[in-house]
Amino acid sequence: MAAYSFQLVMQTGPNPGRVYELQQEEVYIGRDVNNDVVINDAEVSRKHARLILRSGGYVLEDIGSTNGTFVNGERLMGPHMLRPGETITLGEKVRMAFESGFDADATVVAEAAQPPSYVPSPSLVARPETYTPPAPAPQRQVYTGQVPAGPAEPYMEAMEEEPVRDRRLLIYIGCGALVVLLCIVVTSAFIFDYLNLYCTPPFDALFYCP
Repeated sequence: MAAYSFQLVMQTGPNPGRVYELQQEEVYIGRDVNNDVVINDAEVSRKHARLILRSGGYVLEDIGSTNGTFVNGERLMGPHMLRPGETITLGEKVRMAFESGFDADATVVAEAAQPPSYVPSPSLVARPETYTPPAPAPQRQVYTGQVPAGPAEPYMEAMEEEPVRDRRLLIYIGCGALVVLLCIVVTSAFIFDYLNLYCTPPFDALFYCP
């Protein structure tokens, strides 16, 4: 009876082209030598990720790695059921392909020789790529001989608000100038009185000095 086998093929990393056969129910991936798949790279954590065998394939999980685990360029945020042909990236440099095929000892290799009751697992069926045409660019309307209807009233209200804002600004500036001038007058009067300049020329002509 034919059975599927799975493997990881390193595309980029310390050993490009190396094949890792997946034969256990749980496969641990990391930099530590006690892992099932040992990858000696600085961006790979000691315990980086694991594969768990489920019906029809493997589920990939990140187990708290520092630089993250990615599938087809998207970072894993939870368990992910792998499909043949998907790319696993550890950190930024290590990239592996998840592949499947028949066992070498299988006696039936052709689809015609499969039992009638055999139904391929959905995880092993390649999903066809669907082409989505780009959305058409919005056409610019051209008005000939007429003015397009627009929000005239809001525009007029904005025009009316501008003079009001200018008047308020002038009022604020005038009030500020008056406050500064008042401070200068009060300060000058205090200094004048503190220094007793009443009988000092030329102020003695303005004040009575006994």
